[in-house]
Amino acid sequence: MSPNGTTKSSPHACVIVDGSLQNIKKYQSERPLGAQESARIWRHTALKGVELFRGSYKKYQAAHHFHGVPAIGVVAQGAMNFYCRGATNVLPSNTIFLMNPEEVHAPGPAIPDGWVLRVFYFEDSFYRARCANFALADLRFSQVLVQDRVLSDNLLTLHRNLEEDGTALEAEASLLTVFSRVAERYSCAAARVSVPAKEHGKIKRVKDYIAAHHRKNITLDDLAAAVQFSPYHLLRTFRSTVGLTPHAYLTQVRVEAAKRLLRAGHSIASVSAETGFADQSHFTRHFKRITGVTPARYHGNTWRAKRPAAPTFTQPPQFRSSNSHMLTSAHR
Repeated sequence: MSPNGTTKSSPHACVIVDGSLQNIKKYQSERPLGAQESARIWRHTALKGVELFRGSYKKYQAAHHFHGVPAIGVVAQGAMNFYCRGATNVLPSNTIFLMNPEEVHAPGPAIPDGWVLRVFYFEDSFYRARCANFALADLRFSQVLVQDRVLSDNLLTLHRNLEEDGTALEAEASLLTVFSRVAERYSCAAARVSVPAKEHGKIKRVKDYIAAHHRKNITLDDLAAAVQFSPYHLLRTFRSTVGLTPHAYLTQVRVEAAKRLLRAGHSIASVSAETGFADQSHFTRHFKRITGVTPARYHGNTWRAKRPAAPTFTQPPQFRSSNSHMLTSAHR
């Protein structure tokens, strides 16, 4: 037994979860990504429309990427670097990050002991339905990084409960408590632009073109021709507007499409070919850099009954940030 009461087991061992845990729909292998690294992605039938993620990392560096849906995460242990909005911050444990759709970010290592993060990804319809309890308009997060111990404790408790079991009533009640605090303190009505600026409208057309043709070998000339830009002007405008190059955005779109196909049960080989990657090796590398897990772990249906023992972390004394205005605190 470990000091925290959990049972130690080999990181390569997989056993069937006890049949009483009926509400867990999909749970991923605990085989490590690297030395002392692991990640899980799963869905729980008590919260349809929510995907849950837990990663434990030492040296993993994510690519700059975004998610097409709102996400709420918390650093559960240790500390991690976190790039967002042109700045990199060191986030200690219990720091919350609130990610609007298409918010470009990248977690990475900050201290030798590493970090554990837990994240909720909300399908847009699920998120809008919950927001309707608190506002007439769609809500978007008004800030990225938050220090709020009450909220972080609620998030971690709910996430850990959903990693094991839990009833729909309990999960929904806990989530409404979370949404209430987020809506009251860290949200605003989504901005609505009735007539977008000319260049922003063209960048949207480029994004739509990429989404429609992501299986093909798209060139910068193809994209520039679609909106009558020079390739250089398109590259510069796209990067300043979206936060990624067109190629990085294309890779992101392909990975999101791959996730949908993997969830539907398609084989890894067929998904690699269907989503436009050069080969399965390239697919695996890009998928892991964006999601934090390999396609096999995302796709797999192997199970573990026990969580690994929690590592010991050295906690940095405070935030270190090159853009400290992003950091906010809330009183209990």
